[in-house]
Amino acid sequence: MQLKPIADQVVVVLGASSGIGRASALRLAEKGAALVVAARSEPGLQSLVQEITDRGGRATSVVCDVVDLDQVQAVAEAAVSAYGRIDTWVNVAAVLVHAPFEQTLPEEFRRLMEINYLGQAHGALAALPRLRETGGGALITVSSVESRVALPRHSAYAASKHAVEGMTDALRRDLMAEGAPISVTSVKPATINTPFFTSAAHTLDVEPTGPPPVYQPSVVADCVLYAAEHPVRDLYAGGAGRIMSAVQALAPRLMDAALSRAVPLETTSTPAPGGAPGTLYAPREDDNRAEGDFGSRAHGFSAYTWLQTHPRAKPLLAGAALATVALVLDRRDGR
Repeated sequence: MQLKPIADQVVVVLGASSGIGRASALRLAEKGAALVVAARSEPGLQSLVQEITDRGGRATSVVCDVVDLDQVQAVAEAAVSAYGRIDTWVNVAAVLVHAPFEQTLPEEFRRLMEINYLGQAHGALAALPRLRETGGGALITVSSVESRVALPRHSAYAASKHAVEGMTDALRRDLMAEGAPISVTSVKPATINTPFFTSAAHTLDVEPTGPPPVYQPSVVADCVLYAAEHPVRDLYAGGAGRIMSAVQALAPRLMDAALSRAVPLETTSTPAPGGAPGTLYAPREDDNRAEGDFGSRAHGFSAYTWLQTHPRAKPLLAGAALATVALVLDRRDGR
């Protein structure tokens, strides 16, 4: 399957006003893609389009709540109307409820599933017919390492991401059986420095956060850009996520014990008396940042992710490692 260079693509990013979606949209625009960006926050979208166009890029925006399939279909129609086609569709929109299972309200479970899971389904339903009309393309799902490894106090969120992963796997196999030239990629970020955690719904007296290590959203954007040009199945944004997934598969009880002790790592010292409603039902007014509040401890580079997105470097690195070992042995033998 051959995907177009990003510079020749029309890309839709659903959930683009902040965080991973915003970082990915900016990077795609820098590479020359024509962008259609969508989210609930109109001010966030306007500032994003302005930032893209100020840098010489092309972008148009559509206000959209992914819970409403008609609104998502309108995003696809706007992209075809503006640019004639869609080459890549990126589903990013997601929210978080940070609370123990028994303190998560039934309506919170339902609303979060509507956004995180049905939003992804709606995006795929809108994208697939347009990708077929184009002759093929890429559908990129920004999921989470929590589609494999659930964190404490994230029961609703982890459930939604497990649902997304199951849907994505089945969809990929449907398309393969059909012989459709559409690549389906699941991007699984670890903890990322975006406004996601400070926008979570919670009843704590301090702001929540994610467990370390923390990566910058640029690490996820690297995965999105790679998947837009290469038909790859899975990408982990941050090597810590891949390690967690491996331990979960090999030693789930060990992961149970480790993560049960991680609860103190999921809170900050920033006061939030009485908690916050987060973005579960409406966007924040300041929903226009790619990076969050944890930049001082966030990694801008992941060696594991770099190797995933630079597969040709693996033999070179292996050769360099062997040469280094040989040199050390030669010097030892010469003593």
